[in-house]
Amino acid sequence: MDQELHASPAENFEDLTWLFHCDSRNRGIIRQGFDEAALLWKAAKATAGDILEVGRNRAGSTVLLAAAGPGRSIYSIDLKLKHDAACAEFLAQLENKGRVHLLVADSRQGLPGKRYGFLFIDGDHSLAGVRADVVAHWNALEDVDGKSGLAAFHDAVPNKNFEWRDADRTLNRFWIRLKNKFREKKKPEIAPDYEVGVFRVCEKLIELGLAKRWAAAGSMLVLRKIGNLPSDFAARVKD
Repeated sequence: MDQELHASPAENFEDLTWLFHCDSRNRGIIRQGFDEAALLWKAAKATAGDILEVGRNRAGSTVLLAAAGPGRSIYSIDLKLKHDAACAEFLAQLENKGRVHLLVADSRQGLPGKRYGFLFIDGDHSLAGVRADVVAHWNALEDVDGKSGLAAFHDAVPNKNFEWRDADRTLNRFWIRLKNKFREKKKPEIAPDYEVGVFRVCEKLIELGLAKRWAAAGSMLVLRKIGNLPSDFAARVKD
């Protein structure tokens, strides 16, 4: 795990994920690597205030955020309800159901009047999608109780999550290479382990001095917010 702001990197269990073998084979309900989920937990614990989650899928990450931030309000946005049964049961517990708000809505629209100490974006991974989510919610992220506002992005950076899967797929790569000779749009011989759109938006936030890299694990990248978006941010992140 890449940690830039923590003087004691082995302080907690979630700092020791390097002891384990972490890749796409151990993702489970949450659809994250163990090291990625550990970083999400660590980042949530390092912040205060309300939490916004963009992209909920089976609600595994919603459960993790609820456990990492006891007593904090969580707003989770997705286009549909498709929870895993165990996650739904956890979120229905008395200590969770009054503070975890499971919204079925368009994440490209901000929630009026809401402010957050932590933002987790794992929704539409296209450049247009993640750019719109950042435009909708970034300026609502703020420092709370002396703790920096952090934003986590899944599938944001190159990693080795799928290295095991492609190691012995020589025939598959040969077949893709052969088909690419007749394709106008070429298909990668090895499936990408991150989403270029997410990467580009995060890089632009850093390049413009609006964020600083806080930590990374697997494909998960956490940024510390430095400033609000300029009015022309979307135009600066071109398709």
